[in-house]
Amino acid sequence: MERYRQTRIRAIMGFALAFCVLHMPSSYAQELPPYEMLVVGDSHISGQGLKEPNKFYFIVKEWIQNDVFGTSRKLNLKVKAHAGSRINLHPDEVKAMKKTGDDMELPRYAEANVSFPSIRMQIAAARAEYPDPQKVDLIMLSGCITDVLVMDIVSPFYKMKKLRERIRKFCGGSMQELLGHITATFPNAKVVVVGYAPIASRQSDLDTTARYFFKIIRFPPKLQFLATNPVMRQFLKPFRNKFAERSDVWLAESNREIRAAITKINSHFPEPRVFYVETPIKPESSYGTPKPMVWEVGPNHEPNDETYAERKAGCAKVFTEMKYKYYGRLSTRMCELSSIAHPNVAGSRAFAGSIKESLKKNVLLP
Repeated sequence: MERYRQTRIRAIMGFALAFCVLHMPSSYAQELPPYEMLVVGDSHISGQGLKEPNKFYFIVKEWIQNDVFGTSRKLNLKVKAHAGSRINLHPDEVKAMKKTGDDMELPRYAEANVSFPSIRMQIAAARAEYPDPQKVDLIMLSGCITDVLVMDIVSPFYKMKKLRERIRKFCGGSMQELLGHITATFPNAKVVVVGYAPIASRQSDLDTTARYFFKIIRFPPKLQFLATNPVMRQFLKPFRNKFAERSDVWLAESNREIRAAITKINSHFPEPRVFYVETPIKPESSYGTPKPMVWEVGPNHEPNDETYAERKAGCAKVFTEMKYKYYGRLSTRMCELSSIAHPNVAGSRAFAGSIKESLKKNVLLP
């Protein structure tokens, strides 16, 4: 109870201070150092399929700059996150890329789902660009789903026991190591870890769900009815329900493991430095539902996100240049479809709202 009272007092004092900063004379405000914000991680935090003004990290950045600081303080934003990035490169990938001669530290087109530079590499690159790492104020990140692998999460043929082990390993152990590294590298920064949206639900429409998988294998759209007619639907429903069940397991266990990792890291500090924001998107707003808050393959059999045309060209270029291709011949196609099940504009705004609430509650702002 006493700790709770102290936290509430600090929150009130923090907002009072933020109010004073916002309304202080401009001559004094000019002396304040810039507020440094860093974004690292994978396609979730980088806003796959969204134009920058709609990415939730950018919405939060604009809120801090305009609503919290106004003209009293400048905010500097640095983004290193990109699609496909893993917490660490896996040994088999490193071996394969060394064999092909691909540069593992070379940043590629941000929406191309390649695992490098890893999140650890992103942090190293950002650290090299900051003259003083102690002046980094806020770090936002997401990570671990690309280590677990989305296809293994939803595949009914991948053993649930192995899936749980991978979630524990990467969202638990690897995330804890990553957060320890981040808090040591940037000793004064507060860190917000953003959880993932649900992948599917039992309300997911069978036609919309089938479109995604048919798009991967180039199944002719005009023949899709052969697999989604009333008779075949009875066979597809159990698979859809299995996808939903595995999505539920992923969501619950990744949330639990990440929270546990954060708790262990925070135990090393007098006050919490790392905070978790769970998804505001419910299963009933996931892929293929009546009111989705994520990108889908639309009725025209193409991803309905904002950057598909740009990504299609970018993916082709990246996988023409690269020799190592994780998905083999399907690499370019998987890259083109990589926005699917990521937050759309409505979903991104919902995430931004949840992050703002966490920042307010935990007084991440000066």
